Amino acid sequence: MKKIFKYLMLGAVVIGASSCEKYLDINKNPNNFTSATPAVVLPQAIVGAASISNSFNIGFADFSGARANAGGFGGFGSVVTYDFGTADYAGLWSASYDNANDFQYVINETSGDIKLAYSTGIARIMKSFAFERLVNQFNDVPYTDALKSTASLQPKYDKAEDVYKACIAELTKAITDITTAQASATTNKIVANTDPMFAGDMELWKKFANTVKLRMLIKMAGVPAHQAYATSQFAAMNLTVGFLANDAVVQPGYVKTDRPNPTWASLGFSGTNTNITTSRIPTKWMYSFYNGTKLADVGRAKAIYRGYPSTIINQLGDESASVPAASSAGSAWTTAISTTTASVIGVAKSPSQAAPVLLATESNFLQAEAFARGYLAGDAAVAFNNGILASFNYLYKADNGTVDPAKVAAWQISDGQGGTKPDPARSVAGDVTTYKNANALSRLVNWSLATTLPEKIEAIITQKYIALNMIANDENFNEFRRTGYPFIVNGSSDPILTFASKQSVSTHVDKLPTRVLYPQEEYNLNPANAPKGINKFSSLIFWDLN
Repeated sequence: MKKIFKYLMLGAVVIGASSCEKYLDINKNPNNFTSATPAVVLPQAIVGAASISNSFNIGFADFSGARANAGGFGGFGSVVTYDFGTADYAGLWSASYDNANDFQYVINETSGDIKLAYSTGIARIMKSFAFERLVNQFNDVPYTDALKSTASLQPKYDKAEDVYKACIAELTKAITDITTAQASATTNKIVANTDPMFAGDMELWKKFANTVKLRMLIKMAGVPAHQAYATSQFAAMNLTVGFLANDAVVQPGYVKTDRPNPTWASLGFSGTNTNITTSRIPTKWMYSFYNGTKLADVGRAKAIYRGYPSTIINQLGDESASVPAASSAGSAWTTAISTTTASVIGVAKSPSQAAPVLLATESNFLQAEAFARGYLAGDAAVAFNNGILASFNYLYKADNGTVDPAKVAAWQISDGQGGTKPDPARSVAGDVTTYKNANALSRLVNWSLATTLPEKIEAIITQKYIALNMIANDENFNEFRRTGYPFIVNGSSDPILTFASKQSVSTHVDKLPTRVLYPQEEYNLNPANAPKGINKFSSLIFWDLN
């Protein structure tokens, strides 16, 4: 008999994001701090931002096509119909504003002291990162009147594009101020152990800021009304700073006992070796990019998926009796057998892995698009191929951030005793070559076969989609809405041709939601300003022309 299961859209994941784990908690009202200082608040806020990144990732796994319901459960409700309400994404809203408030506190307390310019700059960057994510899911949001405590209890909403422009200005200022501070002998350095993302490397912070700015400008440049603005900003972009070639990941010292990495906490095992993910499995749609149906990708598939090529999969919304239950051995997104297993490769590596915020693979694909469209000067083919390489590199890393050839488990050789073992001769570069050879006729893998601009953009976005699978599902959903890629067949019920749920009630042409709803709390406490008439199937984010 099936268990009756009411699966909430975000559930404990968002609750975890709001609290940012007990060991990372800081006072949510900076006006009431009794002992906290910017030096204490800033690193904890960065760790909180990484936790929220995971909540966005997990929260949009269904919308993006990465995740489906497993058999053995019932009552998935709005998860499979998309008929969600104002409570379902409230946790992302509140957690993001709490996090932005922490960064604003740091800005308020440090911006008047040139010696603390690094702290101010980092806080500006991370505050802008928080608002970019809010806009991408909620569109218009409070910005200029927000984060003012009791001075603005009912903040007005700013236009989404204006929030983007304000954040871009903040990112530009942060880069400039950090560069100026680097030339000063009086600037207080950021000690490595107080910066859980870049260990005090301010060049990496500038690259991160430039990469976030690039992501925002690319979205704006596709909107006719904002093309002139985007063009001017591209022309003014400080290209000597460059873009991320390193993974932006947060590592405050995650351990399995009481503070595991948030990715592991969502997809791995509990501290008592309990499988955390029993109701969810990968989609047939996403799996088709690995198993040869659309593309053949044995290397990354074996790194990510449990039991590949026999991973248990389903179509979102298929709740028939034939749907298989999830593996009892553990989540489909980790190859570990328990929380005590030595680090594995893939998405969920171990409780002590670093938390991804913005990966080098995404940075390269953003550059590839900017070069292909002529926004910036550069070689799109090189950036595209670097994006694929960086994806393999991230997935093949162990939890210590290094690629151990013995852990490159995609390809096996005989162990001489009738079994197999990882081939230590395999490498990231070797598996990328194998991937390209296996898909030699696909323009989605081999750049030279994409001859028109639409084909090039399709290749870039599809490869980014594969690279961010269960790492940044929210950005995958953003890019699908913005570009229409990966391509789906609207209205189809074939799980290989679309990732829309079989039970979708969406009236949009692709049968998917177009956005999430504002929290009910906004309508209760800020009724004069909260936007009215928002429809989850027809109201669009400002950069969505589809």
